[in-house]
Amino acid sequence: MDELTVEEMHEYIELVHKIREIQRKVLGIEKVYYFYNEDTTHHFHLWMVPRYEWMYEFGHSVESLRPVLLYARNNLNTEENMSEVIQAIDKLRQGLKELR
Repeated sequence: MDELTVEEMHEYIELVHKIREIQRKVLGIEKVYYFYNEDTTHHFHLWMVPRYEWMYEFGHSVESLRPVLLYARNNLNTEENMSEVIQAIDKLRQGLKELR
């Protein structure tokens, strides 16, 4: 992250802000965990993990995310859920186009 120029940093934060705005307005996502990962040279990831109501049965803290993600991978990987994910992605893309 420290290798970004000031201009790149501003563009990056603006993009994250726009994505978050669309998540809230279009998808109704009220809570998100952010994880930043920079484990390779000249490369990083920002993970924006939405917090859905069903996840609270695993706990209310960041420590509950590993069991949540494992549960989702093992139990929610259905065609119906994948279709919902694809629809959400399409809504995010459309929202980003409209914000430009």
